[in-house]
Amino acid sequence: MLAIPTRSDAATRAGWVDVGDHVRIHYLQAGPDDASRTLLLIPGWTVSSSIWSKQIAYFEARGFRVIAVDSRSQGGSTVVTTGNAPENRAADIAQVIEQLKVRNLVLVGWSQGVQDVAAYVARYGAGKTDGFVLVDGPVSGGQDDVRGSPAFVAIIMRGMAAYSTDAHAYTDGLMHAIISTATPASVYTKLDEEASKTPVDVGVSMLMQDLFTKDRRSSLPLFSKPTLVIASAKSPLLDAQRNMLKSLPHAKLTVVENASHAVFFDQPDVFNHDLDGFIASLGAPQSAPSP
Repeated sequence: MLAIPTRSDAATRAGWVDVGDHVRIHYLQAGPDDASRTLLLIPGWTVSSSIWSKQIAYFEARGFRVIAVDSRSQGGSTVVTTGNAPENRAADIAQVIEQLKVRNLVLVGWSQGVQDVAAYVARYGAGKTDGFVLVDGPVSGGQDDVRGSPAFVAIIMRGMAAYSTDAHAYTDGLMHAIISTATPASVYTKLDEEASKTPVDVGVSMLMQDLFTKDRRSSLPLFSKPTLVIASAKSPLLDAQRNMLKSLPHAKLTVVENASHAVFFDQPDVFNHDLDGFIASLGAPQSAPSP
């Protein structure tokens, strides 16, 4: 297994982590390897690491190390036809942490990435992290959500029917739905192109496994480090995110106005300020262990 860095521009480096089984995870990285704090950013369904550009630039300027990954079968990472569940991506996260020698970690998951973080904590615990940030998505209740939220399930199923029929049109509509601020057409084009790298059948399977096939709520009490939940005020799942706090041992909720699902993209100043404050609340990072 090997992490292979390459240079993409003056501030951001691109690379791949070989996680085994012929799968490589693509990442973008900025900031020094020996920074006092590292942010690891996990994206949503079919979305590439480039959507975190405003966080990469901000926190790199603050002196942090920032790593944003393309989850397996997304963006520049290897496409696989099986093994696309959050539990598989949790193992990828563990490999990224190990191979890139990440320390003093704040693990940030958005949307689908919330499920990945929950699966990571369920399997590996919180020992290698200093804190967690869960962005605009409750941890899945699996089949309980199917029974309890039929209207939400109907929306997802209609979306998957449209995605299966015309993936390009659906994806472009999705990107315009999750971002509500004025955004150049070139940005949507890039996001659409990156999302199209996920085959449609893989994308459908991925989303079903994220949302409906496994109850991951048992992971919530295992979040033994401080946890920040950041939600859009427009989120149809805002109440579910509020309820999630009852099971998180050390959590607080921030609700962001005037933002769609990609809260950090629509309101980067608010998001970055809140995340920066959360990081400051963690206190001084521990020193790196002696070799």
